[in-house]
Amino acid sequence: MSAALHTRLELFVTELEEEGERLKRTAILLLLAVFGASLGFILLNIFLVALFWERGWVIAIGVLALVYFAVALTAILKLRDAVLQRAGLFPATLAELGKDRDHLRASVRE
Repeated sequence: MSAALHTRLELFVTELEEEGERLKRTAILLLLAVFGASLGFILLNIFLVALFWERGWVIAIGVLALVYFAVALTAILKLRDAVLQRAGLFPATLAELGKDRDHLRASVRE
């Protein structure tokens, strides 16, 4: 029994470490994406407003704002779906613990 418990704990620790690394990698990539996109969008806005400076710079700013709100809304909806569809933490550990529980219940009945 102690060997099985030790194996389950090792599996849990491994999954915990993998989840931590995944979160770190995701956070770094997210920060890089936000930084790069922010600078790109700022420069694009300046370029487009300067391009339409003589004939309708206010409309250009309004159109850009609507585009960015649409992008933000789409991202929020996709993020919500991703969070709601997540399988959960430590699926392999929970599956193994469920098997152990079933095995122990079967042992007690005999």
